[in-house]
Amino acid sequence: MPQLIPYQLAFHGGLHLGTRGVNLEEAGVSLPADTLFAALLDAWRRAGGDAADLAAPFTAAPPDPPFLLTSAFPYAGEVRFYPLPLALTALFSTKTLRRRSKDIKRIRYISEALLHKALTGERLDDDLFPDDEEAEPQRGLALQGGELWLTVEEAAHLPEGLRCDPGRRRALRYLKLWGSGRVPRVTVSRITSASTIFHAGRVSFAAGCGLWFGLAWRDRERQVGAGPLSFRQAFEQALALLQHEGLGGERSSGYGAFTLQEGEAFTLPDPTPGGLALLLSRYHPRQEELPQALTAGDTAYDLVSVAGWLRSPDGPAQRRKRLILVAEGSLVRPPAFPAGDVTDVRPDYEGGPGVPHPVYRYGLALALGWPVVAQASGLEKEVDHA
Repeated sequence: MPQLIPYQLAFHGGLHLGTRGVNLEEAGVSLPADTLFAALLDAWRRAGGDAADLAAPFTAAPPDPPFLLTSAFPYAGEVRFYPLPLALTALFSTKTLRRRSKDIKRIRYISEALLHKALTGERLDDDLFPDDEEAEPQRGLALQGGELWLTVEEAAHLPEGLRCDPGRRRALRYLKLWGSGRVPRVTVSRITSASTIFHAGRVSFAAGCGLWFGLAWRDRERQVGAGPLSFRQAFEQALALLQHEGLGGERSSGYGAFTLQEGEAFTLPDPTPGGLALLLSRYHPRQEELPQALTAGDTAYDLVSVAGWLRSPDGPAQRRKRLILVAEGSLVRPPAFPAGDVTDVRPDYEGGPGVPHPVYRYGLALALGWPVVAQASGLEKEVDHA
């Protein structure tokens, strides 16, 4: 059983995570594992460490990572949320899928209690929140307009500002853990002093809410390169630096800084080689893992196209190579674990300066064992863009 150590990130100044292209007005709420890993590498280098030593076991062939990361998902008080598994036919009956299709399509995250129930092979039809928004929930609740789904019992563990008395819990559907907005900014020309206004997207969280990610250690006391520090010490130092320097974009404006809280470790079911596994991180299959990982048995997956800008102290910002990853919430069948790899996405220009060091994108799978009795079937494979 893998042990996950949860880390809660409370963003008091807002967060900007770009979702597409170069449009600063777009901001997302999820923090994928590949972004988090890149930030940890960057922080370690800026703290004086050797990024190549830290990355070496992750980029080895085959990979031998000292730890694995989940992506960061929302939390509210003591309630942690996870991506909705794409095995919808395992979670709901055909009747419920047909009758509640609009509500189910709106759900992005489910609570830990619902995930544990799904991992036993039970269907969740009776736990779904009421389709009538004025009806009082009996077993399941919605938050964030239906994007978050939790149980009635978990409502007692929400932050004080999100709690409702019994008989009034239907109002929770309209309460928000986070809100997105546009913030006006001004840039001033150094030559003419002319000002130009633009807008940047910002995600703000309610009190007691934020993002959490899980870390699973495989060898915490392994040394980083030939240095005196272990990977545990290096991880703690890099994460401590990120608290103050921040995650995401627009950090010079105060975005991305967070307060960190480490939680108590908990266990989740281990995936088995070749068995169905639920992804809690993005996954980039190695060549030898294909096609089995995505086509064997009743897999169900989404693909996400990841691009964007890279920052380097050795040169100007540049566009990194586009990479296709399997999204969180997918069900896959890797032939062995650890599965996936870490890919160098530095730009490659003909005759251009390029980047003198690797630019790594994390694609190692942190996955849970999914019950055989709850297999999905006939689900559509899609490509999203982020």
